[in-house]
Amino acid sequence: MAHQRKPTALERHWTARTRRLPTFALASLFVMLALLLLGLLLVARRQVTNYTSPDGPKFEGAYAFEQPPFDGELKVVTWNIAFAEHIQQAIDDLSDNEELQDADILLLQEMDETGTEQIAAALGYDYVYYPASVHSRHGQNFGNAVLSRWPIVDSAKIILPHKNPSNDQIRIATRATIDVEGHRIPVYSTHTETFLLGPRPRKDQIAAIAKEAAMKLAQDSNYAIIGGDFNTITPDSLTALTTRLEDAGLAWVSQDAGQTLGVAGLGVALDHIFASNMSPLAAGVFTGSDASDHDPVWVILALDQLGEESPSS
Repeated sequence: MAHQRKPTALERHWTARTRRLPTFALASLFVMLALLLLGLLLVARRQVTNYTSPDGPKFEGAYAFEQPPFDGELKVVTWNIAFAEHIQQAIDDLSDNEELQDADILLLQEMDETGTEQIAAALGYDYVYYPASVHSRHGQNFGNAVLSRWPIVDSAKIILPHKNPSNDQIRIATRATIDVEGHRIPVYSTHTETFLLGPRPRKDQIAAIAKEAAMKLAQDSNYAIIGGDFNTITPDSLTALTTRLEDAGLAWVSQDAGQTLGVAGLGVALDHIFASNMSPLAAGVFTGSDASDHDPVWVILALDQLGEESPSS
C-alpha cells in the first residue's frame, strides 16, 4: 500500500476552518472578497506620492520611562490602525485591556508620525517611524512604526520591490534593532501590498523581508521578530508567506491567534508575527476594538538559548 503524506499543520489549519463554514458562508466569503477588491480598486485609482529614499523621512522619539524587568519573555503586539484615524481609541485599548497592555514591543502599520508619537508619549515607548508615501485618501504620511520599551540602537527603512499596479504606491518594512539587556534583536514592522499586486510580486516582497532578516541573524543576532499586515487573504498567500519566512529561520509564532479582519461574521487572518529562536507561550487576537478594521494580534515569546549565549557588547 502506498504511503499517504500526512497533512501539514498549515493544511490542517485551513481544512478545519473551511469545514466549519456552511455553503452559504462560503458564498458570502466570495462576496466579501469581491467587495474588498472593488474598494481597493477605487482607492488605488487615486495617485500617491512615494518616499523612494531608503534614508527617510525618519521620525523618532524617546518616551520610555524605564526599562521593564526582563525575565526572558517579550510581549509583542502588531496592529494595522487603519490610516491612524482613531488614535485615542487605540491608546485606550492598548492601555485598558489585559491582552494588549504592557507590551514590550508594538508593531504598527498605516500610521502617520503624529499618531505614532501620540501612542508612544501616552504609553511610554521609544519609537522609530518611516512613511512609505503620502496617501491620497487623507493626504497624510502612510507607513510603519516600531515602538519599544527597550532602547532602539539603530533602524532602517526597507523598500519592498514592485509597486501597486494602479497607483504606483510602494510598500516598506521598518526595522528597529532593540537592545534587551545586551541582546540586540532586529524587529520589523511590515505591510505588504494587497492581492492587487499578484502572487509572484507579493512573493518577491516577502523574499526581500526574509533576506534582510536572515542577513541580520547571520551577522550579529540570535533573535529576530517580524510582524505586520501581510494581506494573506487566500490559503496560497499564507502558505507562501509562512514557507518563505520559515526557510529564513523564523517560525509562525501567532499561528493559533485567529482571524484579524471580519465582514458579516466571516473573517481572514491578514496579520501575523514570526520570530527566530523564540517560543510562543500564548497568542491571541483582541476583538473588542473599534479603532480599526483590523484586530490587533498579540504574542508572549520566551527567548530560547539565553543560557547559551553571551550578550552583545
